Amino acid sequence: MSGALITGADSIKALVAARSLGRKQIAVYTADSKRGSLASFSRHSRGFYTYPPSGNDIIATLSVIRKILEKSGSNILLPVHSTDTNFIVKYRSYFEPLVKIPFHDYETISTVNNKSHLLKIAEEMGFPIPKTYRIESLSDLNALSQAIDFPAVIKLRESASSIGLSYVNTKDELVTRYKETIERFDLDPPQYPLIQEFISGEGYGVSLLFNHGDARAIFTHKRIREYPVSGGPSTCRVSVKMPGMERIALELMENFDWHGVAMVEFKLTPEKKPVIMEVNPRFWGSLNLPILAGVDFPYLLYTMAVEGDVKPVFAYKTGIESRNAFIDTIALIKKMKKTGDFRLIKEMLQMPRNDDILSWDDPLPAISFLGRGLKEVFREKR
Repeated sequence: MSGALITGADSIKALVAARSLGRKQIAVYTADSKRGSLASFSRHSRGFYTYPPSGNDIIATLSVIRKILEKSGSNILLPVHSTDTNFIVKYRSYFEPLVKIPFHDYETISTVNNKSHLLKIAEEMGFPIPKTYRIESLSDLNALSQAIDFPAVIKLRESASSIGLSYVNTKDELVTRYKETIERFDLDPPQYPLIQEFISGEGYGVSLLFNHGDARAIFTHKRIREYPVSGGPSTCRVSVKMPGMERIALELMENFDWHGVAMVEFKLTPEKKPVIMEVNPRFWGSLNLPILAGVDFPYLLYTMAVEGDVKPVFAYKTGIESRNAFIDTIALIKKMKKTGDFRLIKEMLQMPRNDDILSWDDPLPAISFLGRGLKEVFREKR
């Protein structure tokens, strides 16, 4: 038998990956530590399985995932979240040669996922990065707060989306928020958050597929909106071409002899300078857009894993938009409140176009997602 097991199924990118492969008649199975996961409702998921959270009992989680692989007959294992990607590549020897795992080694992924290490390497390569400060001791914090410009940004060294992200505008706020972040995430000194200068500008992402150091696919998008509006995953975005930015992303990932997928995030300053912000060494939240534009990353990755290589895809349609209508509506409301631009109501009234979740031939995930959202709304009102 053959097919793909997609872990981290309670996510939009898992749903998008399942639809991508399922529409190519590839057997898709989904799994997560939660029941009722989003991708499990897709008609393209031939079976859904649960496994114990990896933080509870490593051996138990490994054993269950291996049994799922054996039962489903999958020959490719595709994790999509940071947590399950890191876990699976760290213990890949437990699953291979039963399946192929088309991702780089654990050490390299860990280096790229750590913003401190990644930005230091990018700076050494001569690429623009935000001015970044690393605190070794809280005794250094007060002195630093007197020396830096505001606004500033507090970031966890290793995180996904906007988890642990704070924007601060004063010295006192920096000290307070920094200490709160350390306490909230129970961080030791080597894990203390980064402090960065705030980079104004538009957000971009350069998505890539590599086969042992050789580029096999590239795609660039520009963020139109994000949520939270202060900085978070994109809720609406458009396909573009940015040759200079793409060159930087390619050179950066070639330096790691990269294998698998990754997305390099940039800010384009008002002076048109592309600044590297971070790298997602895994699938990303806007995964649906490149597929719509002609770069089907899940299928390309699967094919590369099965056949050893894949024909390069560097051309795609520009001007294609995609959105998460549910969350984008919230982002639009927040943006209208912030800017007072009520012309955005027109955007809200449009029918969902190229939606990340809503699909007329696969409706159940959208119904599940909407139901979950309504439950959260009613819970907050109580």
